[in-house]
Amino acid sequence: MQVKALILIIGFSFTVLGTAIADADKESIDVAAALSPRTEGGPDSKVKLVEYFSLTCPACAKFHEEVYPKIKQKYVDTGLIQMEYRDFPLDQWGLRAAALARCVGPKYYSAMIDVLLKQQSTWTQSENILGSLLKIGQLAGLSKKRAESCMTSNKLLDGIISIRMNGNKKYDVNTTPSFLLNGQKIDAFEFEKFEILLDKALEK
Repeated sequence: MQVKALILIIGFSFTVLGTAIADADKESIDVAAALSPRTEGGPDSKVKLVEYFSLTCPACAKFHEEVYPKIKQKYVDTGLIQMEYRDFPLDQWGLRAAALARCVGPKYYSAMIDVLLKQQSTWTQSENILGSLLKIGQLAGLSKKRAESCMTSNKLLDGIISIRMNGNKKYDVNTTPSFLLNGQKIDAFEFEKFEILLDKALEK
């Protein structure tokens, strides 16, 4: 199981999530569907922007609050580019939250990660992080049992870890947020830099 590999890669130990979770009846999860690419914008666009992010990364929360809305308005919502989100969890709660977000389905995924990132400072500092995530999942329409199953599904967690490992191995991603523009790693964070790079790519 690759969950063990992640412990070695990013240097943390998984804590026991409690007997309520360990003994929970697992609801059936379509892992293949949950791990399918999460995209928005123009599906046929020649320009594709990829973000590797962690839901426990403060810089990612800052990007999604201050920068991405501008990119979304100008390039994504207009169909000029396609945006893809790829998980790069930095710790066990980033991993669990990523699994929870993927379980809401493609249609509501963007809204779910938006909520998790906007409320990041609240749920990550909670005395009961698991409970806070379960509440967010339930507010998103998941049953408690399904939210628990999503966050404890070894196959789903392994799949998310594989996305992380592939990003590191193939694109040398080692920090979050990191971005690819048409398959090439770029150095950008401010909107103005993205604007220059995206406009240039669209002109080709």
